[in-house]
Amino acid sequence: MKKLDLDAIVPPLTLTVDGARVRILEVIKLELISGHKSYHVTLELTWRGKRSPRFFIDAKSWEDLVRKLLVEISKFKLAVIMGWTT
Repeated sequence: MKKLDLDAIVPPLTLTVDGARVRILEVIKLELISGHKSYHVTLELTWRGKRSPRFFIDAKSWEDLVRKLLVEISKFKLAVIMGWTT
């Protein structure tokens, strides 16, 4: 997957990760007093015609976001396969 800069994302942005469509709805940059940057990313997933509720992930970088996103996609796919979604 192409590396993106979270500062440069202009939502909404749709991309495909691990076979699921990811729609990034909002990116809020947070900067701590210590100078560390963090991002509050609001998104939703679509897979096999099922769409997740909107949720957020707090990430430090694009790599951190993708790593956490892969976990959320796996949980969402399991929920769809098990029939836990409407």
